[in-house]
This record gives sequence, C-alpha cells and structure tokens, in this order.
Amino acid sequence: MVTILIFDRQSLYQASIFTRLSRLLPESTQISDCATETELASRIINNPGATLFLGQISLRSEAMNLARQFSCPVVWIAERKDEYLPLVNQPAIRGIMFRTATAEDLAACIAALRERRTWIQPLDYPDDDKPSLPDKWDLLTPKQRHITALLVEGKQCKEIAVQFGTTAQVIKNGVVLIYDKLGVRNRYDMLKALLEAPPTCEGASMKPRAPKR
Repeated sequence: MVTILIFDRQSLYQASIFTRLSRLLPESTQISDCATETELASRIINNPGATLFLGQISLRSEAMNLARQFSCPVVWIAERKDEYLPLVNQPAIRGIMFRTATAEDLAACIAALRERRTWIQPLDYPDDDKPSLPDKWDLLTPKQRHITALLVEGKQCKEIAVQFGTTAQVIKNGVVLIYDKLGVRNRYDMLKALLEAPPTCEGASMKPRAPKR
C-alpha cells in the first residue's frame, strides 16, 4: 500500500493538500495528515518509504532526519521567500511545490515521483513571457559551465569566488551573463533547466585557484 504523510504548519493548506490528494489518488492509497512533528516522526517510523509533503519544518528536525534514514521521498511545500534552490541537493527532497500549486501541479508531481524523477513546480509566467529553456550549453564557455555546475551544487557566489581566486561581485556579474546565454531569468529557472542533464566541471578551461592572500 502506498502511504502519504502530510505536515504543514499552515493547517488550512495542509487540509487543502489532504483533500486534493484524496480526490486524485486511488482509494488504496493511505493518506494521513499529521497534527504535530512528533506524530509525523512516529508515522515515518511505522511507514518507511512513505512519501512526505512537508511545509515550514526545519531541515534539521527529527522528522527530516528520519525521512533520510527511512528513504522517504519528500515534497517540500515552499514559500516564495524560501531558500528553496539548494533544497534539491538534500538527499530526501524529490520535489518542490508552492502554495499556489493547482490540482494539475499535484498530479504532475505524483507522476514524477512514481517515475523516480525530481519535480519542481513551474513559476507563474504569462503565456507569452515564459522563459526559454532549451539546451544551450554550447553557448557557454568552459569557465561558465564550471560556475554553473557549482551553482547547481548549491554553492553561493562568495564560495565560488574563493575557488576561482576572485571577488563575489565578479562571479555575480558572470552569473548574469550565464542567465542571458541560457535564456533564463533567475537561479530558479536555471536550476529547473539543469535538473535532467546537469553540467559537470569537466572540461573547464580555468581550474579553481587558491584564494588570494
């Protein structure tokens, strides 16, 4: 039996997710909404491998530690202000959705999880203003590919600057150029474009240098 556990500190949204999933999934699916983190942790122990929909919970919480321990895929319910980009590098997190998620978004998320794919809810753009996300890696220089790979790993500009022996502002300026070449607006769009085929640091013409003294 497939088990889904839901916990969100915004209780009304938790109830909404519960209702939508109940309508979307077959009756054989066991869906439980948890009132507290303690209840969530207990249910994870009793249902190893359950899919979790979690909002406003600490990455260092007992429940998240148990999710990693018991191989539970997590769909993170993010606020727009959340630092959600590095989250896909967390071992347990397999999806990211916003509170604007529709029933169609939930269906797409469930389908991706069944196929063991990572899923990120698309941002809302007007139909005539969606970012272009084709494969444009040939437009990037080896150094830009290297920087892009580090961004995908969750590195911040100041960390990348240390590796390349330069300043964070220089890296930020370089990132803007990368956005322009890839036809994306921000790190979110870039990360989404890279999920299926992330670049590697191989072939970069500029190796990280020791920090300047």
